[in-house]
Amino acid sequence: MPPPQQHVRPHMAACARTATAAVLLLVVVFAPRSVADEQPLAKRVLVLYQDAPNVPVLIALNDGLRRVLQEADGVTVYTEHLDLSRFPGPSFVSDVRGWLRHKYTPIGISLVVAVAPGAITVATQPDALWPGVPLVFCATDERLSDDFARIPGVTGIAQHYPIGETMGLALRLLPNTSKLVLVGGAAPNDRVWESLLRAEAAKLTNKVEVVELFGLPLAELREQLAAIPRGTPVVGVSFLRDGAGRLWTGPEIIRAIDSAAPGPVFSIYEVLVGRGSVGGVVVDYARMGEETGRLALRVMDSRSTGGFPLQRDTASKVVLDGRILDRWNIPDARLPPGAEVRFRVPPPWAAYPRTSIAIAIAVGIQTSLMVVVLLERRSRRRAEALARERQSAVAHMNRVAAVSEIAASLAHEINTPIASMLNGARAVRRFLATQGVATDQGIQRSLSIVESEGQRVADIIRRLRSMLRKEGTPSGPMSIVEIVREAVALVEPQAKRQETEILLEASPEVPSVEGDRIQLLQVVLNLLLNAIDAVGSLPASQRRVVVSATFRDDQVEVMVADTGQGFTPAARSRLFEPFFTTKPSGLGLGLSISRSIVEAHGGCIYLGEKPGGAVIFVRLPAVEEAAAVATGAV
Repeated sequence: MPPPQQHVRPHMAACARTATAAVLLLVVVFAPRSVADEQPLAKRVLVLYQDAPNVPVLIALNDGLRRVLQEADGVTVYTEHLDLSRFPGPSFVSDVRGWLRHKYTPIGISLVVAVAPGAITVATQPDALWPGVPLVFCATDERLSDDFARIPGVTGIAQHYPIGETMGLALRLLPNTSKLVLVGGAAPNDRVWESLLRAEAAKLTNKVEVVELFGLPLAELREQLAAIPRGTPVVGVSFLRDGAGRLWTGPEIIRAIDSAAPGPVFSIYEVLVGRGSVGGVVVDYARMGEETGRLALRVMDSRSTGGFPLQRDTASKVVLDGRILDRWNIPDARLPPGAEVRFRVPPPWAAYPRTSIAIAIAVGIQTSLMVVVLLERRSRRRAEALARERQSAVAHMNRVAAVSEIAASLAHEINTPIASMLNGARAVRRFLATQGVATDQGIQRSLSIVESEGQRVADIIRRLRSMLRKEGTPSGPMSIVEIVREAVALVEPQAKRQETEILLEASPEVPSVEGDRIQLLQVVLNLLLNAIDAVGSLPASQRRVVVSATFRDDQVEVMVADTGQGFTPAARSRLFEPFFTTKPSGLGLGLSISRSIVEAHGGCIYLGEKPGGAVIFVRLPAVEEAAAVATGAV
């Protein structure tokens, strides 16, 4: 038999191996798990910006991008600004690529977001910085995006930049312009945009003359802009560096160009509206950043870009600066529908409605009080003037009354010698008859003249005394024809002195009227005197007054017409008002009193139509019996 130890050694070795395996199993099963095993795989996003961090559009894009990425769980965002506009050389790009590999390879990048074409080139050419890591790009024109999307592991958003639409908007707002100015910088990125501007402007050469001012030093650019006719629009997209090598931000260069531009400066960037640019058809970079962030999250979740074709973004809107529109006198009627106008200063009543209402009420109350005061003052002045006129009229009437008393006294005194003269003439006639010389024709004619003229003087004095008598006369039927003839007889001496012809047209068949003889005589007399005064400025051969008495429509009608100048429309409307007169020495009471007398007799007085003069009608009701006789009814 073999020695026992020979059998023990293999058995002990087998036991040792079994024990070791059991210990390893226990270590594996009960070993503590690492933090990496407990948490999901970390997502690290590197955002590469082509330009410096002070570019306004990139600031807006970065805000939107980070807002979306940081809302997701487990996403860490790293940002690098390559500043390729200031450092465009290939050696710099090569150094940047090496530095990026050295910095981010150890931590493991999950996805790269490249903003603008320069950043895409750095991340993908001549090869990918991190093979197998997907790349999402944005802020790249749709005409350049297709080439980048063909690179494996690359997708993104092809942006439509509305350059052509902005040029069309400029021509719409300034339809009278004959030129369109394009401006741009000298940086490599500026040259890319320059080619896009020229391509769109080529479509407008049949409408306007395109003036290209690219790559110039700012001083020279301003000089050339100042020489262009006023009212010419300016369109610019990119101006990172001028021809003298000076670097500019968007707001800085826009303000410098706007101060010398011959017209409003149009741009496609919303962030420049209110900073010197009038605006245009603009792209919202904050929204662009949000859309890029959402696409990046979907790509990271799938860990591949294969299922994500190139997206195209054509969204845009019209945003304009109202202050610049007002400065260049661009009316709102030219704005396209849906245009958003910003920074327009609202009127005070819109900005401060409550204060404006309070001020309006206060001003309204104050204005009303002022109007009331002014109206009261005007009324008081009119009343004072009317009072002075009436006081003057009363004084004049007092003088007339005094003269009337004197005239009545004189008429009485004159009537006595006239009566003696008539008696003497009659006595002479009787004496001559007793002496046998009564047949002498010369003596008889002379005595007849003395008697007739004396009688006429006596009749005139009698009429004057009747007119000046204060007491009323009895009312009763009377012949209007006799009243008219008596009035003509009274004014005949004055008519002869003024070489005025008076034509009387009256028929004896005119019926009688009932009323106060003296008052009706006063009416006719006043009309005749006014007519004589109206023709006084005419040549003697044209001075003519016509007075008639007729029966018409059951009424007696008296007409007084003259060949004077007539009345103006303003005078016609006020002719019968008290104290209104067209004569320098008149009182303005004659026609007013005449109307009162006529209306008191149941009649009417009115101004008729007559070419080459004036005509006034007086209509009075006829006595019924007389009217019946005149019409043949009896």
